[in-house]
Amino acid sequence: MQIYLFLNSKQVGPYPVEQVQAMLGDGTLMPDTQAWHETLPAWVPVTQLVGGTAVTEEVVDEEVEIPGEGEVILRVTHQAEYSRSQVLLRIPPWVLLIYLPHLFCLAFLSVAWVGCTVIAWLAILGTASYPARLYYFVTRILQWKVRVASCMVGLTDGYPSLGLGSNDEPTHPLIIRQVRFSRVHGILRFFSPIYVGIPHGICLLFRQIAGIILFVVAFFAVLFTGKYPKGMHDFQVGNFRWGMRVMAYITMLSDRYPPFSGKP
Repeated sequence: MQIYLFLNSKQVGPYPVEQVQAMLGDGTLMPDTQAWHETLPAWVPVTQLVGGTAVTEEVVDEEVEIPGEGEVILRVTHQAEYSRSQVLLRIPPWVLLIYLPHLFCLAFLSVAWVGCTVIAWLAILGTASYPARLYYFVTRILQWKVRVASCMVGLTDGYPSLGLGSNDEPTHPLIIRQVRFSRVHGILRFFSPIYVGIPHGICLLFRQIAGIILFVVAFFAVLFTGKYPKGMHDFQVGNFRWGMRVMAYITMLSDRYPPFSGKP
């Protein structure tokens, strides 16, 4: 089992269980340090994972204070070397054919996502809480989409795993679930196309245009040098991070209004 930790307001890891136990033993980690692994929809104290207490989805409804709740995190590893042969496979229409299994599955899951969002909206208005297992399912769909998209545009090499979950890949998307959700924010989502869609949509439009240009430049850079310029990589990841934050807010996965930035 690989464990992620929430330290200094950011996600770090993953670490094997033995290393986390050692960090607890030497005082590097406090018992209440928040931890997470891919079978959990919410962060829990690290001692619940490695302190002899088995943690399963049966405990996810327990309300605990979660640091950084509502925060949208996305890290995509910048590789030292990129495959020249794989970059050629990202030319249309090959890229669509290669990723057709993912696109097919995600198309059906997107329909389920809409239904889950409606149910979650009603739950938030009634209980100020997003059902934990429903949240787990929806966030995994979003994570799957981000993993596939990052591979399709060449931010990472390899082929993403087919299915929900899996954080053993170079793309690490995560949304830290809130304990309580705002009913007011739930009602305001009716107007999100205006106060979120318009300002963020305009900014993202120009960033996406720049991203397309950088995609072409990076394509030839990888093709001839085997390297993806770090600045271009960071900009493209910032586009994904910004879009993920907007999507998380609109679909009520987070009450944090997305900042006008793609920075971590």
